[in-house]
Amino acid sequence: MRFFNVFFTLAIVLTAYIGDVIVFRSKYSDSLKFRAITDSLVHASLGFLSSLIFFCHDYNLSVHISALNVTFCTIVSSLIDVDHAFVARSIYLKDMTNLKHRGIFHCTTFWLLITTIILLYSYLEKKTNLYLLSFMLILAYSSHHIRDGNRRGLWLYPFGSSAPIDKPLYLFLLAVLPHLLACVYHIGKSSFEKSIPVDFTMVV
Repeated sequence: MRFFNVFFTLAIVLTAYIGDVIVFRSKYSDSLKFRAITDSLVHASLGFLSSLIFFCHDYNLSVHISALNVTFCTIVSSLIDVDHAFVARSIYLKDMTNLKHRGIFHCTTFWLLITTIILLYSYLEKKTNLYLLSFMLILAYSSHHIRDGNRRGLWLYPFGSSAPIDKPLYLFLLAVLPHLLACVYHIGKSSFEKSIPVDFTMVV
């Protein structure tokens, strides 16, 4: 597993760096459709790799359960951008790429509030399924927000937006956070009286 941890960590850094070059500095970057598709793919890839790193630290979950969670994290990482359509009140790329402000799914405070509530409830009620789900959400939005934050900073309502995240720090955070969150997950999970693998039929 140590080999995969190193491999996926290097992969997430390379994906973020090369992905940004392809999306914003390639000869096709002037195309709104190209940028929208490739940007979503990069976000999805970062969520995918983040969750793979996370599960490299857990040897108890089955391949099936891990695959479900990796898929969930990957999809959420990309779908966060759906709020562009809500803010623009349009499904046209020209409108969605000329917004005066960001949508609620790009508000880091919103996700911190949601995941904190889920974490506290799952921890107090010893619901491992929700506990794991909250970490998938944290991985999804943190990878998305950190990447966007490299250009626009983090939106921390009601305090406004932070300064843009420097490229080296942005890449470092993407590489380290999945490992850190996996450690936090296991510390909390160890206090549960009964460990139950996540079952999405229980939370849908």
